This record gives sequence, structure tokens and C-alpha cells, in this order.
Amino acid sequence: ALDALAATRRAAGLPATSLAWGLWADATGMTGELDEADLARMERTGIGALPAELGLELFDESLRLDAALLVPIQLDLAALRTQARAGMLPALLRGLVRAPARRREATGGSLAQRLAGVAEADQEQVVLDVVLAQVASVLGHASGAAIEPGRAFKELGFDSLAAVELRNRLSQVAGLRLPATLVFDHPTPVEAARLILSLVGGPGGAEQPSPLDQELQRLEALLIAVAGHEKQIASAEPRLRSLSNRLRALLSTTGTEDADDDDTFEDDLDFASDSDMFDLIDKELGSA
Repeated sequence: ALDALAATRRAAGLPATSLAWGLWADATGMTGELDEADLARMERTGIGALPAELGLELFDESLRLDAALLVPIQLDLAALRTQARAGMLPALLRGLVRAPARRREATGGSLAQRLAGVAEADQEQVVLDVVLAQVASVLGHASGAAIEPGRAFKELGFDSLAAVELRNRLSQVAGLRLPATLVFDHPTPVEAARLILSLVGGPGGAEQPSPLDQELQRLEALLIAVAGHEKQIASAEPRLRSLSNRLRALLSTTGTEDADDDDTFEDDLDFASDSDMFDLIDKELGSA
């Protein structure tokens, strides 16, 4: 609302600037709820905390700029480059750094080749070690040695943001496009490892996801990525509702439209706000 007000005033020739502040170093308000793992996760993404002195300097600078919307934020370019090389840099920040093109096939091939040289009985443990290492990185641990592989992600301290980071990390390491719902469809490191093993062609491995599955996974990822972007969602609401109606019509041809649980879940998504979408993920993690 403030962004729209600033844009409207600017269009009318009146002064206005909306500041979308980044993370402040002072532990007040929302930042007071962040723990060390949350802060470390943000630092890994290249978003640093603003000291009060720097924040005030950016405020003064914003008054000298002719713009309706500015984003005072502290970015770590080295961390952004690391994220870019790993293929995990958000689209909004990709223009800030240059990184070599991703070599997804090589990454996936290295894991498959590694498994090819391992006895079938030991392959699951190899993949599990990979999963535990990434879990440890997300949680800020030095290694995955102390992580219980059969313990639920929620019990390990995962929230929805950590779940997304883990999915991204495992997708990159395995060279796969894993679903955004990974951590509650497969709620323990053991189960996640078994899924990855099946997808890279381990014993009893499943086929690669169909084109439809891949597109649905992209849609699931998008639903999580747009959280917090209320203006984008509002502008696309007519198309989203039209798409929802088309999906309902399509599902009505499958003979499963009378499934009460599915209808309830779809209704939940229809009326869910951005924060509600993350709450749904947290609930799924908690019930796993």
C-alpha cells in the first residue's frame, strides 16, 4: 500500500519515496524473533544485517534520489556469487553478479557415477550422507555426524524457509529438480535420501519425472517463492482464479472429484494468503 501511495504521489508531481528496508542488525521487532540459524541462513544468501549507522546513511542518500521505491539493504557480493555458482541465486538478484553457467548435467552425472561404483547395499548410505551434509549446512552445523537420520525435519529445527533452502541445495547436489514439497512429502533425511536414490537410478530406481510432473514442481516452487509479494499476487489474481477453475474442470474428468480431503485442501489454497502458504508448509512439517 505504501509503495502504491508513493507511486501515485510521484505521478501527480508530489514528493514521496517508499523504502523497503533490509534486515537491521538491532534485535527489535521482527528481527528479534530470528535466531542464530536464521541469521546465518540469510548471510549465506548474501543478505547482511544493516548497522544503525549505515541504515541512517542510506536513509539520507534516499532523500537525494528521485525514485518512488528504493531498497536500502546490505548485500555480500561474494556470497551472492557463491549462490549464483550453486544455481541458488534468486532471480531478483541475478543481475548483480556474474557467474559461470550452471552445469546441471555434470553435477547429476557425478552423483550417478559415484553410485555406480558402490555396491547396491551401500548406495542408500552414500546418498544419506549427502543429505545429512546438506541438512547440517542449512542448520549451521559443522557436519551431519550428529544428525539423527530418522528424525523428522521439523524436530531437527526446520521451518518453511529452511525447507526451501534444503530442497534447493539437494537439487543442485543431485542434479535433479526436486519438488518444493520435498521435506513434508519425505519428512526425514532417510526418506529424502531414498527419493533421491530412486531418481538418480539406484536399485529399483524410478523413471525421471514426466514433463507434467516437472512443470507441477515448478508451480509448487513458485507458490513458495512469491510469498511476501502481495502486489504481484493481487495483479495476477484474475488469472490465478481462472487457472484454478480450469484445474478443477480438468480434475473433474478423472473421477476423483468427490474426494473430500482433496476438495478441502484446494479450498484452503484458494483463500490462503502468502503467510498462510508458509503456515501450511509448517503444519505439514509438524504433522509428518
